[in-house]
Amino acid sequence: MKDLEKIKELDASCYEFIKSHDLASLEIGRYDLANGSYVLIQSYTSKLRSAAKYESHEKYYDIQYVISGKEIISMIPVEKLTIAQEYNAEKDITFYENSFDGIDHVLTDGDFLIIAPGDGHMPGVCADAQSTIKKAVFKVPVRD
Repeated sequence: MKDLEKIKELDASCYEFIKSHDLASLEIGRYDLANGSYVLIQSYTSKLRSAAKYESHEKYYDIQYVISGKEIISMIPVEKLTIAQEYNAEKDITFYENSFDGIDHVLTDGDFLIIAPGDGHMPGVCADAQSTIKKAVFKVPVRD
């Protein structure tokens, strides 16, 4: 998905951050935005599906934005997964036993996926071969 208006609808501060920064040149780390949102700039080697885990969050939406590289993010309803690690409120994450089910989304430079709280997702899976990924993960708090 490349329609940045979808990000703007969820959180204008994330949209403005993307539009006003050269994401490729940003240092790895956390950048705080408005209204409790923040972005984590990450760099890592994509992993084999057999080593990846599904996860979900309760307090935040994820906007997983690939700056450079190519990865798969697999999605599945959490009701179809078995919990491996109970919810950690401090880190806002639940991990699930590995599953090869789910719908794969292949993301490359400039692609993003908005992941709602409670959606099972497995990020960072290698698409063709293991490679270096630079990604911005925007965290947007659930607002009542």
